[in-house]
Amino acid sequence: MIHAISKAKRAHRNANKNDLNNSLESRNEKSNQKNFPVEVFPKTIQDLIENAEQTVGYNPEYLSAGILSTCATAIGSSVRLFNGSYHNPPILWLNIIGRSGDGKTHPLKFAKQPITEMDKTSFNKYISEMQKYSNSEEKNGEKPIYNKTILSDFTPEKLSETLQHNKKGVLIFRDELLGWIKSFDKYKKGGDQQMYLEFFNGDAISVDRVSKGPIRVENPNVNILGGMQPKVLKDMASNNRENDGFLARFLFVYPEDLKPNIFTGKQIDESQYQSYNKLIKDLFGTTNKTLKTSESQIEIYKNWQKEKVKECHHDDLETLIHSKLETYVWRLALILEMIDQTTTNTFSDNLSDKSLNNAIILVEYFRENALRVYNKLSSTNPLDNLTKNKLELFKELPIEFKKGEQSELFKKHKVTGGSLARFLNKKDLFMRVDSIGNYKKKFK
Repeated sequence: MIHAISKAKRAHRNANKNDLNNSLESRNEKSNQKNFPVEVFPKTIQDLIENAEQTVGYNPEYLSAGILSTCATAIGSSVRLFNGSYHNPPILWLNIIGRSGDGKTHPLKFAKQPITEMDKTSFNKYISEMQKYSNSEEKNGEKPIYNKTILSDFTPEKLSETLQHNKKGVLIFRDELLGWIKSFDKYKKGGDQQMYLEFFNGDAISVDRVSKGPIRVENPNVNILGGMQPKVLKDMASNNRENDGFLARFLFVYPEDLKPNIFTGKQIDESQYQSYNKLIKDLFGTTNKTLKTSESQIEIYKNWQKEKVKECHHDDLETLIHSKLETYVWRLALILEMIDQTTTNTFSDNLSDKSLNNAIILVEYFRENALRVYNKLSSTNPLDNLTKNKLELFKELPIEFKKGEQSELFKKHKVTGGSLARFLNKKDLFMRVDSIGNYKKKFK
């Protein structure tokens, strides 16, 4: 009898081990994928992303990141995940990389539209209450407060005040994140960068003010979303931000092969937007709770973490990137779990294996993008600044060539007219030999 029980236990352990190995193999197959893995979302969101691409041309990677950030903001401080060692908040810092004109802004604004509408309703309520308060002779009661979620132009003190009144948390949104970063210490020298590093961890903040009362916020939830052009990445890394961990705290979305946005005259299906709008509002209504992990999820994480730590161990940059991705796995798992529970209307205090495995798939996507960004930062090769078609053209051009004799090659790579003139005028790539169209490449 004892032998039979032991045999059954071994069989159960082996089955769990096989399931774990299968999930690891499945993830490894997807770990090098270049595109945002939209399959981590429920079918309704996948359909919205596909419809948005087909109708208004929103890049799926940009829109997916915007949706992820909006969902994290909607969940806010209501839900945390305990992984057996520490609590994890749904805080994401997302930086969307693309050239000016690549279509970053519209999908991000669309993704956060449900929260924008909520802020608008809140503002109208504030105006109405303020009129009543102003018309009251006795001024009894507290002065009305405008509770908003999205912040774009603000002071650090205003951020703290907003967090004090909005317990859910906020989303810092900027079309160009560099503008926000350059505003650090604008009103008071020193401390802004360090303040945001503390916000990333969701640690309690305490602000002492002379003219007003002190502020204390437990579990502040500050999400960040915005865009940035590749050419200003080095500005983002300046002022010690590459070394103090500020840069490494961002998840980057940096698509390799963007398609041109072709006008169709169509619009996003209204029913799909309303379904998404309902999801965001339902996430905002989430009651306070803590998600718990199971032994199987601890094993999934341990196996992934062990494998990746060994891979990164001998490279300082990869170790830096991975250390922050370890944190993001749990945060992303929390967000995906709450999206899934809210979509299916089946609520539980337990994290699922599916959400954790999908979070790991997402993290591997963000790892690839982070490496692209850091390679861009460290590169001194002028070829790294070229678009894909111009890079391929440069490689095919002979060392010495006459412009008029390469017209077919220029057309093949879609580099003509003013674009061709600007390309050939790049002094770090070409040397003009004479005035009759002869050029020489500076390197192969």
